Amino acid sequence: MSLTIISCSYFEKEQEVDAIAQIGDSYLLRSEIQNILPADYTSNDSVLIVQKYIDDWTTDQMLMKNALQNISEEKQDDLDLLISRYKTELYTQAYLQELIKQNLDTTVPTSETKDYFQQHRDEFILNEDLVKFRYLLVDQTYSELEKVNQLFQGGSTKNLKELEDMSLGFRNYSFNDSIWIKKSILLERLTPITAANEAQYLIPGRTWKLEDSLGVYLLHIKDILRRGEQAPLSYVNPTIKQILRNQRKLAYIKKIEKDLLNDAIQSNRLKINP
Repeated sequence: MSLTIISCSYFEKEQEVDAIAQIGDSYLLRSEIQNILPADYTSNDSVLIVQKYIDDWTTDQMLMKNALQNISEEKQDDLDLLISRYKTELYTQAYLQELIKQNLDTTVPTSETKDYFQQHRDEFILNEDLVKFRYLLVDQTYSELEKVNQLFQGGSTKNLKELEDMSLGFRNYSFNDSIWIKKSILLERLTPITAANEAQYLIPGRTWKLEDSLGVYLLHIKDILRRGEQAPLSYVNPTIKQILRNQRKLAYIKKIEKDLLNDAIQSNRLKINP
C-alpha cells in the first residue's frame, strides 16, 4: 500500500494542492479534514478522528484502484451508466423539488378534504380503537386531591379552566377531550388500565379514579370508536391533506415534463436519428 503523508516542505513546493494525504494522483484535501472535526474537539480527539478518516479514505482509494484494475471494461461501462443515471436522477429531483417549493400552493381547503373523504369513505376504516378522553395524574400525597376530583367530575369549561390553573401540581394531564386519540396512547399514559382490563374502564360517559405506584389518576371517557368502524374525518384529515398534496405534486411534475418535451420538439432541440 502506497500512502504518502504530505509534509510542510511539500506544501511549499506544491501550493496548488493543499492535501494531507495522497495515493497516486488521488488527494485527501486538508479542507475535508477540517469539515469533519466537531466544534468542541480536543487535541487528542483530533488526532484520533483525523487518523480514522485517513485510514478510511486510504482503504476506499485502494479498493477503488483495485476495482478499476480487476473489473472488466464491460462491467465498468455498466456501472458508469448506473452512476450517470443516478446523477441525473439526483439533479432532476433536486430541481423539481425547488420548483415545487417555489411555485406549488400546498394549501388544502377544508372543502377539498371533505369531498375526498366522502368519495373514499371505504378507504378510511379504523385499524385500531380510538378514544376521546381527559385525564390527570397527581401524587398520592397531593393535598388538594378532593378539590381536584370535584372539579374533574364537574367537567365544565369553568371547572377545567380552574384545573389548568392548578396544573403545576400535577404530574401529567390532558383536558382536551375533543380529539380522537389512539387507545394505545391512553394505555401508555394510564398504566392501571391494561389490555386485560380495558373493557371494564373504556366505557363512554364514565369517570374513574385509579391508583398505582406512580400516583392517583382521574380519567373521563367521552367517546370511543372501535377497530373496523368508519374513521372520523377529523382523525384522517392530516392523511387526506397529504394525499391531496402528493396528487398536486405529481400532476405538477407531469405538466413540467410534458412542457419540457414539447419545448424540445418545437424548438428542434430534439433530434431523433432513424
